[in-house]
Amino acid sequence: MTTSRSSTSTSAEEPTRAFPSGATYVEALQDTGVCFRGTDLAGAEVRVDALGRPRAISGNFAGVFSVTGADGSRYAVKCFTREVPEQAARYRAIGEHLARLDADWAVGFEYVDRGILVEGAWYPVLRMEWVEGVNLLRWLDRHVDDPAAVSRVAGRFARLVAELAEAGIGHGDLQHGNLLVTDDGAITLVDYDGMHVPALAGLPATETGHRNYQSPDRTAADFGPEVDRFPAWVIYLSLVAVAADPALWRQLRDEDAEHLLLAESDFADPAGSFRLATLTGHPDARLRGLAERFQDVLLHRRAAPPPLEPLDAAGPTSAADPTPPADRAEPPPVRFGRRSPVLAALTRAVLVLLPFGVPAAVFVDEALAVADVSAALAWVAATAAGYRRRPEHGQARSARAEAKRLRAARRSASDRLARVDREQRRIAETSAATRAEQDRRRRELRHRHDERLRAHQRAVKQHLDRIDRDRQASAARAHLEEQRLLVRRQKEHLRAELAGFRLAEAGIDGVTRTSIGNLDAVGVRTAADFVGVRYEVDGPDRVAVFVLADGRGVSAAGVGEVLAGRIDHWREQVTSAVTAVRPTAVSPAEREELTTRFAAERARLDAEHRQVLADADAEIRELRAALRSEQIALAAEMKAANTGTARVRADHDRTATEAAVRLERAVQAAAEGTVRANAFRLITYRGYLRFLLTGRS
Repeated sequence: MTTSRSSTSTSAEEPTRAFPSGATYVEALQDTGVCFRGTDLAGAEVRVDALGRPRAISGNFAGVFSVTGADGSRYAVKCFTREVPEQAARYRAIGEHLARLDADWAVGFEYVDRGILVEGAWYPVLRMEWVEGVNLLRWLDRHVDDPAAVSRVAGRFARLVAELAEAGIGHGDLQHGNLLVTDDGAITLVDYDGMHVPALAGLPATETGHRNYQSPDRTAADFGPEVDRFPAWVIYLSLVAVAADPALWRQLRDEDAEHLLLAESDFADPAGSFRLATLTGHPDARLRGLAERFQDVLLHRRAAPPPLEPLDAAGPTSAADPTPPADRAEPPPVRFGRRSPVLAALTRAVLVLLPFGVPAAVFVDEALAVADVSAALAWVAATAAGYRRRPEHGQARSARAEAKRLRAARRSASDRLARVDREQRRIAETSAATRAEQDRRRRELRHRHDERLRAHQRAVKQHLDRIDRDRQASAARAHLEEQRLLVRRQKEHLRAELAGFRLAEAGIDGVTRTSIGNLDAVGVRTAADFVGVRYEVDGPDRVAVFVLADGRGVSAAGVGEVLAGRIDHWREQVTSAVTAVRPTAVSPAEREELTTRFAAERARLDAEHRQVLADADAEIRELRAALRSEQIALAAEMKAANTGTARVRADHDRTATEAAVRLERAVQAAAEGTVRANAFRLITYRGYLRFLLTGRS
C-alpha cells in the first residue's frame, strides 16, 4: 500500500452552479485529449464498458472513472455532479490531517479545481490513487466459506475503527462499498466526501451515509468523530456472525441485497426483526452476546451509540462452551454404608468352612467349592437379598441405566447428524448444479445477444460501406464530368484563339498570295482550320495533305512538302502559345450547374447514411432492451429458484445447527452419565461380599 499523501489546489470558492450529469461526463471522457487538456492526464486511457463508453462507478453525487495516464499510473477520478459548499476547503483540511498520519488504510488524493473540461467549462475533480481490491460485500461473497479469513478481516476492521477514533476522524459513510479488501486481506478506506476531521468541527455533514448502515436518527447535524459508531457495530457484528456461522450469509440476506446481515428495517424495528432475533438466539455464545449488546444499542442508545466493543482474539465458541469431559474432576467413588451384623456374622461363619490357612480375604466363590452346599446356598440367598435391599444398589442401578440411555441418545444424535450432513451435501451439490446451470443460461443469453449485436453491426457496416462506395462513385463521376467540361472549354478556347491567327498575316517564308488563295480554296485560312499535315506518296512525288479540324484531308495546289512543313510549324508555335494561357478550371456557371446536378445525389446518400446510423442506434437500443428484459425475466426466475433454495438451505442449516448442538449436548450428557455411573463402580455384589467380610468397599 502506498503511503497516503494528500493535497488540494488553491482556488477561491465559486458561487453554487449547476454541475454536469454523469452522462455528460461520460460523453466528455470519450476524448481525454480535450477534457484533460493541459494536464498530465491529457490523452489518458479511460476504462470502458462493453459498448466502448467510459465506465462510471456511481456514488453520492459523483461518478468515479478508472483513468490510466501515459506513464502507466492508474487513478480513480471522481467527477462531481453537484457542488458541495466549501468543498475545496473540506478536502484541504482532510488532506492535511491525513498527511500527518501514517495510516495504511488511507489513499492519497488530489483535489483539482480545474480538473475536467466539459462543454467549454472547467469543473473540479478528485484524483485518487487506484486501489486493487473489492468492496467488502463482494469479498464476503467470495470468502464466506473461509471463517478464518473472515475473522481476520473482522479484527482488522475493529483496529481500523479504533485508529479512526484515536485520530479524531469520522468517515461519515462507513459501508461495504467504501471498504475495499485487497488480496492479502488488508482493508482500505475510500470516499472521503463526508469525512470529519478536527479542523471541520462545527460544520454540518455533507451526507448522512448509506441507509442500511446508519442509525435512523442520524441527521446532517451529526458530524463528528463519533459518527462512525453505529455503522461500526453493524459491520463488525456481521463479520463476527459470518465467521462464526457462514450459513447466516445465505440465511439472512438476498443474493443481490445492498447490505450485510442487517439492514435499515432491522434498525427501525429491532423488536420485530427476524435477522436480529436469529443473531441474538444463535447457539454461539460469543456471537449471541455481541448481538445482544447491539440490540441494547438499538433499543436504548440508537441516537448516541457507545464505542465498538470488539471481542477478544479467542474467536467464536460453541453453543454451550462445555468443559471437555477429560478435564472434569471425577467424583469420589460411592461406598457401602453401615453393614448388617447378622449377614456379616453369617459371612464369617461360612468362611470358617474353608481349609485352614486360606486367607480370609479370598473371594466367596472359591469358598463355595469346599463349603457345605446347603449352608452356602442359604448364605448366598441371604447376601443377595441384602445386596438388593441396599440403597447404594438402587442408586447404582439407576445411574448405570441412565448412562446406557444417554449413550443410546448419543448414538441416535450422531446418526441424525450424519443423515443431516448427507442431506446437506446433497443440497449443496444440487445448489452448485443449479448455480452452474444458471451461469450457463446467463452466458448463453449474453452469447445470443452478442451474436445478434455482431450480426446487426455487420449488416450496418455492409450498408455503410455500400453508401461509402456510392459516395466515392458519385464523387468520381462528378470529377470526370468536371474534367470533360474543362477539356471542352479548353478546346473551345483553343479554337477561338487559333481562329485569330490568319495565314495571310503570318508572314511565313515562301507563302505567297497564290499559295494563300489555294489554301483558302480548300478551307485552310487560319491556324484553327487544320490540326496537322501528313504526307502521301503520289508516284515519284510526296503530296502534303492538310488534316482539317473535322478530320478530312485536303491538298492545296502549289503547296508542296517544304511549304506545308513551314505552315504546320507556324501552327504548332501559335498553338503552344495559346495553350499556355488556356483555362485551368471550369467556368463559375459550369461549376454551379455541376454542383447542382450532383448535390441531390450527395444529399440522398448523406440522408441515407444518417438514417442507417439512426436505425442502427434504434436497433441497438432495442437489442439492449430485449437483453435487459430477458435478463430481468431470467433474474426473476433465478431469484425465485434461489429464494426457494435459500429457504431450504436456511432451514437445513438450522436443522444442522440444532443437530450439531444436540449431538454436542448428547456427547456431554453421555460423558457426564458415564462419570456418574463410574462413581458406583464399587457397588457390585462381589464388592458387597467384600464389604460384609472386611467392612470396607
